[in-house]
Amino acid sequence: MKESITYPLNAVQWETYEEHMEDPQLTQHNTTLYMPFERSSVERFQRAMQQMLDEQRYLHIHLVRQGDDIMICEDWQMPNNVQYLRMSDAEWERVQPTFIKPFDLFNEACVHLSLVETDSKCYVVMETHHMFFDGISHRALWYAFEEAIQGIPLYQQGDIAAEINRREIASYDSEAYRRAKEYYMKKFEGLQLTDFCRETDNPLAPAISSGPMVSATVINEGCERIGKTPTIVFYAAYALALAHMSGETRVAFYTMNHGRSDRRLTDHVYGYYLGCLPIIVDTDSRQTIADFLSQVYREVFSSMRYRVYPLYHLLKDLDLDDVGTEMGNNTSEIYEYTHIDGKLWPAYYINPSLTGEHSSTCIIFRDTLYEVSTDCSSALYTQAQIDQLSELIGEYAIRLVGDQGETLRNIML
Repeated sequence: MKESITYPLNAVQWETYEEHMEDPQLTQHNTTLYMPFERSSVERFQRAMQQMLDEQRYLHIHLVRQGDDIMICEDWQMPNNVQYLRMSDAEWERVQPTFIKPFDLFNEACVHLSLVETDSKCYVVMETHHMFFDGISHRALWYAFEEAIQGIPLYQQGDIAAEINRREIASYDSEAYRRAKEYYMKKFEGLQLTDFCRETDNPLAPAISSGPMVSATVINEGCERIGKTPTIVFYAAYALALAHMSGETRVAFYTMNHGRSDRRLTDHVYGYYLGCLPIIVDTDSRQTIADFLSQVYREVFSSMRYRVYPLYHLLKDLDLDDVGTEMGNNTSEIYEYTHIDGKLWPAYYINPSLTGEHSSTCIIFRDTLYEVSTDCSSALYTQAQIDQLSELIGEYAIRLVGDQGETLRNIML
């Protein structure tokens, strides 16, 4: 019999679990991606997807209760099969917003693989729960699919996820953790995370999103000219946009760092290894662009130095229930592409159906463009607000790679 394994939740997984249990109907932690292909590929795609499920223990993952503890279980005994659906093109367009269903974290595998055949195409759909899959995990799913199609043996990751989780949890009792906690508690004394949402007693509502595009060529060439990375430029652009939306000059938000410092954590490894980094940025308009970008750079790397102390521990220690706004940055490093039949195929996201999420922005690289993708709860923000936020981020990113001697006053909208 194949061996299953259990191990504890790390800090961000506990936060996700607690949010889910407050309202099990939430789908904000469902991450659903799909790729459209030619219809003739249906049968071999279905075989490849089932092979992934048959050969990879992590794709049978769920939660179990062991006494008073909640544990993660990679469980061969948890059934998981490819779901096949047949519908018209019009039906596919119509059902996408309702395609996502809440996961039962304890009683089903927390990854769903579906194959949708329409009149003109087939769609490979991969839906995961964010408690168990980070951005690179999603790319690993597409790599496994590509390899299964090509007959390449699938990567067997063994107990890597369990080992990494146990190592992180052990670090919570370290001297480095205590130093990092002291650093952040002092730094955030008297501060809240910046937001611009509407006040409401119930943040749960359908998700809304915005995704304007900006030229990757202009930003990448500008970054090369000024010696900065697109990641730093977009964090800086987000800080300016958040200052504009909130009316504050000193903004505090958090950002995602993929956290995969272990050399074994390649593109083929599943797991949730994200580190959430708290960021504080001074947007004083008297700064030059060069000084401002240097400030953001220092802040990001300072936060990375102390990431042994998880953001969600900071929020609890500060007694902050409201997590505020988030800026993620996939750029070209995580975005999901795969090569099938000599072509490069991109993945697309389906938005969650019910969320209480505060404004969450991610930069996605699409060929010659960056998509500034913002998602949130429609109970907390209006469509006009998130459209404005996303457009401001793109516009500021373009301006920040211009004349480095300009002051922020001259570029702020």
